[in-house]
Amino acid sequence: MATLVDSAKIVPTEASEKIRNLLSAEGKEHFDDVYLKRKLGASPHIRAIGCMFADIAAHAQENGLTSAETVARIRATSEFFIALRGDSSTAIVTALQILTSGLDEWEQAPLDRLCRHMLCVTENYHREAAGWEKTIKEYGVNILRDKHSMLLYDYSSLVCAMLESAAADGHCMDIYLPESRFLNGGYPFVRACIENGHRVHFFPDVAIYHFMKQADLAMMGAETFFPNGDMVNTIGSELVALACKRYEKPLYIPTSLIKVDRRTMEGREKKQLYRDLKSILSQNWKDEYRDKADFICPNLDIVPPELITAYITEEGVVPCSALFGICSSYVERLSQKLSEKERSAEA
Repeated sequence: MATLVDSAKIVPTEASEKIRNLLSAEGKEHFDDVYLKRKLGASPHIRAIGCMFADIAAHAQENGLTSAETVARIRATSEFFIALRGDSSTAIVTALQILTSGLDEWEQAPLDRLCRHMLCVTENYHREAAGWEKTIKEYGVNILRDKHSMLLYDYSSLVCAMLESAAADGHCMDIYLPESRFLNGGYPFVRACIENGHRVHFFPDVAIYHFMKQADLAMMGAETFFPNGDMVNTIGSELVALACKRYEKPLYIPTSLIKVDRRTMEGREKKQLYRDLKSILSQNWKDEYRDKADFICPNLDIVPPELITAYITEEGVVPCSALFGICSSYVERLSQKLSEKERSAEA
């Protein structure tokens, strides 16, 4: 696996400012949500990037752009975010392929037609994604109906939606939230859980084994997953899975099928990513020690299928043994959909 090291400190770059300056004030807000990680999770990021595409189209005429220039700006924005997030999130790559498929064929179209097309494409994708998420949320709420407590690791917008829906039905739970110093993915759950009436137990990730004994089940979102059932997520995820195995507690992974890593079906491996945590772990260190220590940490865990009870998808609650067939059908439908969009654009 390749070693890709990223800094934990988020700073503007020449490339990021170039893309940000293509956008209106509203579009810049969506950019900052993703780039500065003001919002977490692949689904919110995809929505924000889609809104940037729509923003470019909506302001193309007042900015004096031609259709070819508008397409070039959308392409540049797509390529920037694929380079930024693509190695960690297959969902973002796939979603941006869907949103921009056949776009080059619109370079010579009248500008108003291109802009209507782009707005329609983004609206249709957001509507379809909302449908997946609604279905996954409903399946997840069914699992939670007779459960009193749950351990969550790493922020997931889908899990947040489940907890909100459960609370609306009068079902409040004890929520065990480990905070990872690596990503701080526990804190974003706190507000949603407390405002919906759930009882929050917040603790450092080193106490996962202790609190897993008290939870009825665990849930984690996924950065991506493989057709054989392997799940890729923030470092520390395998520790949660092992704690579930140790105490015989079920572990569910709510995710839409768009997060399946199709590359593994072609024999290609998932790249491991690394982060330099110097800015997080050595804030109060003396320079003479900080400069002589290594702070490189793996970004991701690959949790094997034998540690996962089931995936909660728009196709149902799927055990790992059934995942390959469902993923194969999904990839085939996706490939057909992209081909049809290309043919339609050419026509």
